[in-house]
Amino acid sequence: MNYTVISAFNDKETDTLIEPGSLYPADQKRASVLRAAGVISEDDEGQALSKQTKSTDSDKDKDAPGGDPDADDTPKS
Repeated sequence: MNYTVISAFNDKETDTLIEPGSLYPADQKRASVLRAAGVISEDDEGQALSKQTKSTDSDKDKDAPGGDPDADDTPKS
């Protein structure tokens, strides 16, 4: 399963820095350790590895400024 990282940490298995906002693959045992350390989201149930597809990239385009001609893009004060 993939879990949302909420605080940067060094992965002890790969010795790499894991940045907030990224998805981190872990089994339930590792996820419980990471939750206790406060580095992955407490309410994150995880996402199946197979659900990561390129379709999520195209979904981001829908919310991009100018993506909807009927949207109000004027700055709010």
